[in-house]
Amino acid sequence: MALQLVKMIRIMTKVDVLRAAEIHVFGQRKAYRGILTDRKLFAETSVVGRADEFLSRFDDVGRLGFVYEADGVISGFLIVKPSPDADKPDAMELERIFVEPLMQGEGVGAILLDYCHKVAKEQGYNEICLWVLEGNALSRHFYEKHGYVLDSAKDRYMDTDVVHVRYVKEVIM
Repeated sequence: MALQLVKMIRIMTKVDVLRAAEIHVFGQRKAYRGILTDRKLFAETSVVGRADEFLSRFDDVGRLGFVYEADGVISGFLIVKPSPDADKPDAMELERIFVEPLMQGEGVGAILLDYCHKVAKEQGYNEICLWVLEGNALSRHFYEKHGYVLDSAKDRYMDTDVVHVRYVKEVIM
């Protein structure tokens, strides 16, 4: 007899922030190594610092966080907000989506992305946009596989020379 895991997506609470920060920092280190410098990923980024950043923006209007939990273990999260891009006033931005690196490949990212689409539809958005590092081929493939299309918008990622590109997807009502 196989054990049934209790799986759910729920709203992120302040108690979840440290775990989300841990997933984010280690996920970035895995995904961005070779794209960003080791100094940026290891010396300038910490779980505590990221948790402080998440907490400082926790109550931002329109910003929502969700966690994926299986048997009490958070293995992924996503954060959405109204798009700040002037040319996307009616879009929701998928600000962050990360899965615990040791649990990647188990479908958690796809489940979270589907949930993101559900939230966008419920909130009346007609489009979802997201930004991804141009050199992050794995993430770009993931988004393309789920129907996201590269548009012409580009910018610099934070204070680096790394290019950030934008993907968009229409929300089907």
